Amino acid sequence: MLDIWSYLGAGSALNLSFKVIAVMASLFYLVYAVIISKQVSVMDKTLRDQLNQFIFLVCSLQITAALILLIFTIFLI
Repeated sequence: MLDIWSYLGAGSALNLSFKVIAVMASLFYLVYAVIISKQVSVMDKTLRDQLNQFIFLVCSLQITAALILLIFTIFLI
């Protein structure tokens, strides 16, 4: 019979709590990256500069990294 603890791979409560904390931390990082992206878009409307495209690139890379981290923590940890 398949029970939920063997499916999660949680031999102990410490292992399960580590997995939950890792997923929550990656979710918080994704929310942080989205908020920073929204702030950069507001900044672009307010301040016109030649480096804005570079800042948009960094923001999109940060969101991509946050999504990869979230997928990694959900499926591999």
